[in-house]
Amino acid sequence: MLWLLALLAWALVSTFINKGAEVSSPQPREESLLAYTLLLSGEQNPDLLENLDLIRQHLLPWTPGHVLLFHTGAYEAAAKQAPLLEVLPTAKFLRIPDEAWTLPPGLKEEDVVSWAFAPCCPYPTHGIGYRHMCRWYSNGLFKYLAARGYAWVLRLDEDSKVLSPAKTDLVAWMKQNGKHYGYRLWAFLLDSCLPRALPGLNSFGGWDRKVIYTNFFLVDISWWMTEKVQAYLEVIEKSHGHYLYRWGDAAVHTMVVKTFLQRSQTHLFGFAYQHKENQDMARGASFLRVWDAMPP
Repeated sequence: MLWLLALLAWALVSTFINKGAEVSSPQPREESLLAYTLLLSGEQNPDLLENLDLIRQHLLPWTPGHVLLFHTGAYEAAAKQAPLLEVLPTAKFLRIPDEAWTLPPGLKEEDVVSWAFAPCCPYPTHGIGYRHMCRWYSNGLFKYLAARGYAWVLRLDEDSKVLSPAKTDLVAWMKQNGKHYGYRLWAFLLDSCLPRALPGLNSFGGWDRKVIYTNFFLVDISWWMTEKVQAYLEVIEKSHGHYLYRWGDAAVHTMVVKTFLQRSQTHLFGFAYQHKENQDMARGASFLRVWDAMPP
């Protein structure tokens, strides 16, 4: 009887070890597939057509990938898609999943006025739609692309413009140099946007109000989908912080990068780049200070 129990115990241990090996050693992925992603507002934006043309000229010749144009229903009609396809015929229009653009259970739309709003952006600015967007770019987009076999994601906004040719395969360069997260600008939030509940955070060596300016990022999806990163993001998701406290994707990305990556695993790109807020800065209308040098 004892030898039988020992045999069963060894079988259980062997099974556990083998399962553990399977989890820690995933099958190699196919050749990296990049998704360029934009979230379309549905409003007429003269910058959008120019942006698509700049992607065609300055990025795609060196860094091939699929250009995915996400929307919430405004681009279902072929007539609405036509002007964009004239500029970039290979672009694909995709409707964001309903669950990504719906309030999580426990939150009610009528309560939005009681949620946190920064003094710079009072209600209805940065309302529910904006907070859906922050949640989508914090993790929803990554889950969506990972499920469809994409290995890298490059985000641009409707008014994000890469003004000079990349002249290199950005994904291949990131892989060769051990980088998991690339960005173009970083920003510094003013005092009016500090989380009031965390007045001493910076003094303890935590968040110093510098954030990655996430209107452009290039990210290794397999790293973002690792268990530790997803566990961190799940805590944020369950807190409903995107909605109740207006936690933007810039702050979330910054916390993930600073928590789980070494600085040597990130990269600040140097190509010419412009975003709407850069223009707003000249008019004194932005609550962000923007830099294109590595943060200290």
